[in-house]
Amino acid sequence: MICDLRLTTKVLLLLAGAVFYACKPAATAPSPAGEITVTTFMQPVDSTLDAQPDAAAQAILDKYKPAMDTLMGKIIGRSDVEMPLTREPESLLSNFTVDALLRIAGQQGWAVDASLYNSGGIRSALAAGAVRLYDIYALYPFENDLVILTIRGRYLRELAGFFAERGVQPMGNVRMIIARKQVKSLLVNGSEVDDEKMYRLITNNFVAEGGDGMRALSHAAAMERMGVTVRDAMIAYIKSLAAAGQSITSALDGRVILEN
Repeated sequence: MICDLRLTTKVLLLLAGAVFYACKPAATAPSPAGEITVTTFMQPVDSTLDAQPDAAAQAILDKYKPAMDTLMGKIIGRSDVEMPLTREPESLLSNFTVDALLRIAGQQGWAVDASLYNSGGIRSALAAGAVRLYDIYALYPFENDLVILTIRGRYLRELAGFFAERGVQPMGNVRMIIARKQVKSLLVNGSEVDDEKMYRLITNNFVAEGGDGMRALSHAAAMERMGVTVRDAMIAYIKSLAAAGQSITSALDGRVILEN
């Protein structure tokens, strides 16, 4: 068997600390037409299965785990603050994510006005101190690519209205005031959004394609792919800061205000 170490690493990281469900056949029976019908049930895949590990699977893990531990334990930077995982309209972790995307765009020569991410795409807290490669894999475990959307202001306002109703998602260089599930103010670059103006938004392809209900983004006039995954871009960004003697940090700045 030939096993790709990178693939094995991703599989292990996706399994770590999560509960998945496997679909198992409960019964099979021939139909009147002679075809086979299958009924299924959901089998929790969690730590209870560790009581009787599969010997073949364990042998594979034991073979590659030492090398992966060394690789994923590599320190790539430092964080000045602890960033808990929360689903609040604004958090240290979500602000760090979208603000980093703005800087990544600038480093790569992409002109953007704002950034957007889905809170569900951020899957782990980040401790203060050393930042390991593993930490970034745990934070951003999905194979999402970075994209740039060009979109008219009216659709950003439509998106903001959706957030007001359903919950605000992480945004950078954007300020919102929401009262009674209505958008009172929406600022990009410090100015109220112009419904007819075109804005450039850095986000991930899942969001750009309407993920998590963000269907307003389907009205984008253009989508440009940056050719890099979120995770790889974040790793390169943190390494660039470390090379310059800088740590990563974050702060709450009131970019989302909920009134009443």
